[in-house]
Amino acid sequence: MADKQYKITSRMTDGWKVTAQVRKHTLVIDQPSGGDEGANPLETFLFSLAGCLSAIAKMVAREQGITLGGIEVEITGVLNPAGLTGKPTEDPVGFKSIDALARIDAPLSDEEKQAFFDLVCHRCPIHDNLLRATVVTHQA
Repeated sequence: MADKQYKITSRMTDGWKVTAQVRKHTLVIDQPSGGDEGANPLETFLFSLAGCLSAIAKMVAREQGITLGGIEVEITGVLNPAGLTGKPTEDPVGFKSIDALARIDAPLSDEEKQAFFDLVCHRCPIHDNLLRATVVTHQA
């Protein structure tokens, strides 16, 4: 299958608000100490993981003929803010840990739900990016 490229361009002008037009959607990232018009970047990052896991769960359920009544994904990230504020720390600047908990509404046993969610996590591109280093380049 051919590669598919995703591209967004964000803009920040006054305050802390960052916007991006993605297809027909305007996405907003902001800070509570700013205008608080959207989730902050870290919350948005975690939401992206939860959203991807949810979408992949629907795909896998459809493929396997599982009646998925719904899925709730709770993502918890632990981060020491010292690095992002420029203070010395031995911790990574990013999240030290990220935990995903799924509450799956489907006629499956607990073991089957775990196997289902394992497969979902294995197929989720965002989950994969967190597990394996992805080359990120930057320039100004």
